[in-house]
Amino acid sequence: MPEPDTSGDSIRSVTEPELTHAIERTLVAHGRIPVSEAAPTARMVLGYFGPDDTVLDNTLQGEDRDRFYWLEDEGLLTSQEEDATVSQGRSWRIHYWILQKGRIRELAKEAERRPASGEPASAVYASIGDRDWRHEDRPPASRTG
Repeated sequence: MPEPDTSGDSIRSVTEPELTHAIERTLVAHGRIPVSEAAPTARMVLGYFGPDDTVLDNTLQGEDRDRFYWLEDEGLLTSQEEDATVSQGRSWRIHYWILQKGRIRELAKEAERRPASGEPASAVYASIGDRDWRHEDRPPASRTG
């Protein structure tokens, strides 16, 4: 397995709120899961990883593996394979998943700045700057008929 990145913030484990926000910004925003499933999905993923950055694929349940592939599509996880030599020179392929902590944290910070889909409309309106609310008087476009 690859060595975990030990530089800076990547040492710290991803938290459930961070991963939940990242899932809201990806899977929920793209309509793959409802907002009510974001936190349970984050708990499921972190349940497999625990304090580690990698998890072996063969420990996953089938339905959970599907979610892992979805998270890989969104850049929150990556997968890798490695060949290992076992008894009598036979080769064994090991497939594992890796948390993309930087991407997860980037999306979590973005969630703090902007409301996620599924939040009340007032939060969306509050996030729109004054410049975007300005309206210039223009004559209506002419219609040809």
